[in-house]
Amino acid sequence: MSIFDNVLEPDTKKNKNNKRSTGQHISKQAGEKIKEFKEEFSENLDFHDSQRYQENGVFLTKVSDHTATVKYDGLLAKSGADDVYTVVGYGSNNSWENIQAYRMNRFGNSFHADIPSMHGKNINVAFKDSAENWDNNSGMNYTFI
Repeated sequence: MSIFDNVLEPDTKKNKNNKRSTGQHISKQAGEKIKEFKEEFSENLDFHDSQRYQENGVFLTKVSDHTATVKYDGLLAKSGADDVYTVVGYGSNNSWENIQAYRMNRFGNSFHADIPSMHGKNINVAFKDSAENWDNNSGMNYTFI
């Protein structure tokens, strides 16, 4: 029995002797908890929800089936960065695929870049400036579905 048994298995799953069930049941419960976690952070994320990270100064707009525009006027832009790069990866936010960095074009106090989008894959984004200062949403990145 581990310390996670109480977390992963609800009290209704205890047997009559107040003992925990087998490890197989615990693994099933753990899988359900992981699924709930993913669903929680995926909720209401899509290309048309460009306001999700508005407070952070990050906007993503779908331009076509294969292209999206990223607008950034966040922390790095407000701190006076001369160049900003958007670092883009696809798929799971925990394991990015096809990672590329794109130099963004400056327009006034904001930066813009057109990036490729992949049908059926999350777009994960973080930003860095020429001095290697990062804005990655406090380690959670900016994820769009």
